[in-house]
Amino acid sequence: MSPNNPTPNSPTPNQPSPGVAAVIAAYRPDPSLAGTVRALREQVQHIVVVDDGSPEGSASVLAALADAGATVVRQPENSGIAAALNAGVAEARARWNPDFFLTLDQDSRPAGDYVRRGLDTYASATAAGLGVGFVTASSYSGHPIPVMHAEGRFVHAFDPMQSGFLIPRSTLDRLGPFEEDLFIDGVDSEFTMRTRTAGLAVLVGDGCDIAHDLGRREPGRLFGRPVRVLGREISYNYHSPSRVYYICRNGTVLTLRYLRRSPGWVFRRLVEELKAHILRFTFSPGRSKLLRAAAAGFRDALRGSTGRIPAELEQRLR
Repeated sequence: MSPNNPTPNSPTPNQPSPGVAAVIAAYRPDPSLAGTVRALREQVQHIVVVDDGSPEGSASVLAALADAGATVVRQPENSGIAAALNAGVAEARARWNPDFFLTLDQDSRPAGDYVRRGLDTYASATAAGLGVGFVTASSYSGHPIPVMHAEGRFVHAFDPMQSGFLIPRSTLDRLGPFEEDLFIDGVDSEFTMRTRTAGLAVLVGDGCDIAHDLGRREPGRLFGRPVRVLGREISYNYHSPSRVYYICRNGTVLTLRYLRRSPGWVFRRLVEELKAHILRFTFSPGRSKLLRAAAAGFRDALRGSTGRIPAELEQRLR
């Protein structure tokens, strides 16, 4: 098998794929993650869980993950999603050097034939002459992901979440690791656009569904009453001020980086972010801190400042 163009040996149903390693980024993992690991072992032979600097109280859960069959890597401090995924990929490379890496969040569980379907999509597209960077989930908890266009029977994803990326080793060899300077938020978007800029496709895996926690949604309320539009109650995703800092900073970094090369993608992403910001700044509690966080994020992006949020700013936003 050529490391530059791996040909996946698609597993039969209920048979794990020996050529795929799952990499799970975790922080303060819930005990239920052990069940996810056991379920994943029906799809892949190798699983790495990277604990991203969880406090001491997580030791028993991490031990249970090892008992369930995962290789557990502990980061000395919280270093962000990109660093966690990179550490897991490096561990999997050193131990097994798999042909593919499946990246996952701790609150995600791929459907029983996710890996087989993803490998089939990759193999079919490659056989049809497409250069494939990686394959993504088609839906999260039954909600289809946004797409760009179809090329024959192959569908190109718009801006997929990293939980469910099925990445061939050849892509990482060519493009390098996830961008750790972003810390969190936009890490998946940056990797997607780096892949596309290299001329590789980001394809939706046919029938690849993931059970995934879609985040903390809160009802939109004004003067204590729920807000309805066209008979439907408005809701929004709440994020802490520090998280809003990363969203605004990294989103601006990506806008500046790809505006000339991919204006359509940037504009569509900006529209989606604008809608989220309108809901966030209208309905979220503690809006003054959120606004300060957003302003700091925009400012740091224009200054070219990345990495972890400054400690002094993080403290003020608490």
